[in-house]
Amino acid sequence: MSVDYLAHGAVLLAVFAFVGIAAFALSLRGRSDPVLRRLRARKAEVAPPAEAPLTEVGLAIARGMASIAQVTSDKEASLSRLRRRLVQAGFRREAAVHTFLAAKVGIALALPVGFLAVESLLAEGIDLAVPIAVWLCTGGFFLPNLWISSRIQSRRQSIERGLPDALDLLVTCVEAGLGLDAALVRVSGDLELSWPLLAEELNLTFLEIKAGIPRTEAFRRLFERTGVDELKSLAATLAQAEMFGTSIAVSLRVQASGLRIRRMYRAEERAAVVAVKMTVPLVLCILPSLLAVVMGPAAVNIYNSLFTKLGGG
Repeated sequence: MSVDYLAHGAVLLAVFAFVGIAAFALSLRGRSDPVLRRLRARKAEVAPPAEAPLTEVGLAIARGMASIAQVTSDKEASLSRLRRRLVQAGFRREAAVHTFLAAKVGIALALPVGFLAVESLLAEGIDLAVPIAVWLCTGGFFLPNLWISSRIQSRRQSIERGLPDALDLLVTCVEAGLGLDAALVRVSGDLELSWPLLAEELNLTFLEIKAGIPRTEAFRRLFERTGVDELKSLAATLAQAEMFGTSIAVSLRVQASGLRIRRMYRAEERAAVVAVKMTVPLVLCILPSLLAVVMGPAAVNIYNSLFTKLGGG
């Protein structure tokens, strides 16, 4: 982290803090002066919104905001985990960490400032404006984390679903006489339409092997890029096959069979949970309607009979 980034970040943070304080002061002043509120509303209707041009200063601002976020978590391990999560989410550029941290700080500052600016234009101010602004700042800081987690989970599910088919194709290509490297290229091309994420990762693994990285290391890097546990076991299986000289086709066939069995077990587990999940809507929605249909006429007849016997009209 350079001193220039920290300086830019400190200046940017001071600017945002000043804008927030000014917006809050305007909101307090607007509550006590209705004429000023009407003039401000009229001015907002007449004046067109200004568009800020994108200049080279934007990159320095993004890095400065990233440096602010790094101050809150200055451990190198945290940055390594963040970089790994961004890679698993599909963002492999060098500036991905700075962009993500800058987005966290920018959203955390933009939401409360925007809320206070809008609140200052209202005819009647909100009593809990400051607590709401604080909650918006907190939520805006952690909102990108939720989005990254959702993207990682979506990519993992897509890769897990296409992995058994990819292993079957690898087995077929290897048994047909192709080497494992050539089989990776052929399978990545065949899976480009059905499973594009898995095809991209397999093609990248082939390029790493072609660049000189050992095969077991390339598959281990494939697991780190995706976070899929099945790929970790696949890397271990290939390492053992090369170490002991066993057939790669047989190892891949066993791995593909194990993947399909585990996927079947997961499907059976989800199917068994459905009955438990259906209990709540059954008790809350279906059972009262069923009791009303079955017991309703009998209850009406019993009420009419007892009401007549007791001397009612």
